[in-house]
Amino acid sequence: MEYPFLQENYGLLALDPVHIGTGGYRLGRVDNTIVREPGTSLPKIPGTSLSGVLRAFMAMRNNKYPDCAGQGEKHCGSHDCPVCMSFGYSRKKNSFQGLVQLSDAYLLFAPVYSSAGPVWVTSPGALENAGFDLGKVNITDDAVKVVEELPINVPGKISLGWLLLPVTERFTLPEEARIYIPSKMDSRAVLVSDWLFSHIVNDNLEVRTSVSIDPNTGAAQDKRLFTYEAIPRTALLHFKMTIMNPQLFEVPLNNEKPAFSKKKLKEAVLEAAEYLEWLGIGGMITRGMGRMRFINPERGEG
Repeated sequence: MEYPFLQENYGLLALDPVHIGTGGYRLGRVDNTIVREPGTSLPKIPGTSLSGVLRAFMAMRNNKYPDCAGQGEKHCGSHDCPVCMSFGYSRKKNSFQGLVQLSDAYLLFAPVYSSAGPVWVTSPGALENAGFDLGKVNITDDAVKVVEELPINVPGKISLGWLLLPVTERFTLPEEARIYIPSKMDSRAVLVSDWLFSHIVNDNLEVRTSVSIDPNTGAAQDKRLFTYEAIPRTALLHFKMTIMNPQLFEVPLNNEKPAFSKKKLKEAVLEAAEYLEWLGIGGMITRGMGRMRFINPERGEG
């Protein structure tokens, strides 16, 4: 039986620090904070942010920019427009829900400098959320496990930032995860508890300080110093893409079927995703942030 939808997992590797802000200033460690998952306090990229940039990139690639990009009344709303069929449109007389749905992108591996050099930290919950089965894993909040390939300078212990923790044993990443994860990352993986993962990630986010520049003098403006945080470079996130069967829908006003299959819509999204590596996502792009590499496990790009 053919399912009425297609759902697949993909990855995003940060080539630059990535800042998806919460909007406005906050009292605390930094002025401009990034979006977090409420239950775990882990940074994430909202699905709305992903959909917004991929819609714009798809419009650029298909000569539909700027009419079919973003919001507004200029959407063509045509049944053969990949942008309007993928992400929907809304006009005064009619609207259409997009056939492509993107989940939030959740953190899977976070880079941390350790006594063994750069490592990438993850947790059982993060791996299971990405669809990787670790089996029965017993790990406490005061210890870690490391992969077989990782050398440890101090026998039985490893420092993760300011934390010095005992290494209880070695572990092996699931084979399907090794296809999904960049090869240099899976050989330096460290497994910590879900509780400890949140603390380590938030303690090792990138924090930058910037100041607004007076265009007339070229000097810093008074009282315009601000700080902002970002997901660090080489962090790996994952998300799900769901594509509804176009043949189950009709496009107003003429009630035509979308001129695409699930496969064609998927190809259009993957082509647009290539632009993330050059144009980036989120804020502070002019300050050297935002570029991400789209990872498609089907092509062995991990």
